[in-house]
Amino acid sequence: MFQSLLLLVGSVVLAGAGPDSVKLAKTGKVLEGRVVFDGKDEVVLRTNGKDQRIPRADIAELHSLEQSLSKILDRDLKGADAASLAEIAKACEQSGLDREAKNFWLRVLIADPKNEAAVKALDAQVVKDEIKVPLGKEKRKIADLAARQASWKDAFEITSTHFVLKTDLDLPLALDLSLALERNYRRFYETLAQPLEIFVFDEDPEVYVYGKAADFPVAPVKGDPIWFAPGINRLNVLAENDPNVRDVVHELIRMLLFNSLRRSAGATAQVPQWTAAGIAELFAIAAPAERFGAWSEIGVPDATAFALAKRANLDLSRVFNAGINDFNGSARSAEMTASGYSLVHFLVFGKDGALRAGYGKFLREGAKGKISLGAFTDAIGLSRKEIESEWRAYVEANAR
Repeated sequence: MFQSLLLLVGSVVLAGAGPDSVKLAKTGKVLEGRVVFDGKDEVVLRTNGKDQRIPRADIAELHSLEQSLSKILDRDLKGADAASLAEIAKACEQSGLDREAKNFWLRVLIADPKNEAAVKALDAQVVKDEIKVPLGKEKRKIADLAARQASWKDAFEITSTHFVLKTDLDLPLALDLSLALERNYRRFYETLAQPLEIFVFDEDPEVYVYGKAADFPVAPVKGDPIWFAPGINRLNVLAENDPNVRDVVHELIRMLLFNSLRRSAGATAQVPQWTAAGIAELFAIAAPAERFGAWSEIGVPDATAFALAKRANLDLSRVFNAGINDFNGSARSAEMTASGYSLVHFLVFGKDGALRAGYGKFLREGAKGKISLGAFTDAIGLSRKEIESEWRAYVEANAR
């Protein structure tokens, strides 16, 4: 990915497994691996399963998949023609974003079915005037992929840097959804990675988007059209009718949190239900009301949610020890979600951010199984009574 770096005069490359690189300022050494944390003061480089913390002051240059992808995600694709899309596809190739490159070449081929560069890049088959592209184990006609597929057995996969999207929707929409997933990934880390020291993940969670209810798997809560299955790391979305965007974002964030904590701290990735619901609601509240719409600023207190938390008046232990059924389908699920949201908001944004580091420590330790109330108060550095009192005051202030 970074051959130009490796050819720099005086550089010494240390072997490593991964697409990212860090060049040290003093020695010129180029370390390769995976940049799993890109913080203000330090960077964490994972090489062959081992993490190395490198002070930001010691770094001359840093290149990562996330940095390269961010530049692509910033591009405005409205009205983009085949030539513009081909330019982006080539930029992806040069940055090591092979999956995004393929997706943009697919966009080129949709815009210009006779584009020779796209046909070559995709290893497509041209028979007379028909073009077939390899998607999975089959070669599919590009014209057939432009419409919604007849059934789930015809569903195809679109892979991106961090996700596998499987769907029987039309290919143009699927490609837009794939980019939206990556933009949500970036938004999640831009908001939480630095204050909570959450590492990036590259484990390819699956997002299955179904066009027909008949194919949709039965959810834990009967009739739920959007649900995350942590056991197989898959988000299921029914798109027979346009799903509620904020509900999709809510479950997507739960999946991102699960994966980021598993990557940061441990394979179990245990997440307290109030945290999962609260962080998910933090993003869902800021999400657009319509597909691919504009987002609001994340973290702006939602007075309605705080007012509901105030009326519910649930104590800390009740919220902290709540199970998944308390948040899904119970008579008080809305109150529980609002309370979880208000508690998360307090821990991330309250007291001028003074509790963020402790909350992040609790989440990382919780991913290893330490999720008791005692572990929480120890990590935060306040007693249960102090947390309860200051949280209630925070709810009162934001419910007005």
